[in-house]
Amino acid sequence: MEPFASERAKAMAEGLIRTGRARDCRAIPGHLELRAKRGGFYWITADGEHLLHGDDLDSALELQPNFAQAMARLGGYK
Repeated sequence: MEPFASERAKAMAEGLIRTGRARDCRAIPGHLELRAKRGGFYWITADGEHLLHGDDLDSALELQPNFAQAMARLGGYK
């Protein structure tokens, strides 16, 4: 994971990986991108405020804030 991402964004990525929902985290401009286990990708904004899922970033849909919060907690965010 890249240093530009906030602690919350990194924790969300870690939560997705720990739960087996995603793998292969990489940084792209403004986001962390993870390959979703069930197809498509997850994108986490660098500030950790938004978690999206879809086949491409332009058409990705934002996931429920409670899900994003749960992934952050599972990834160690306090």
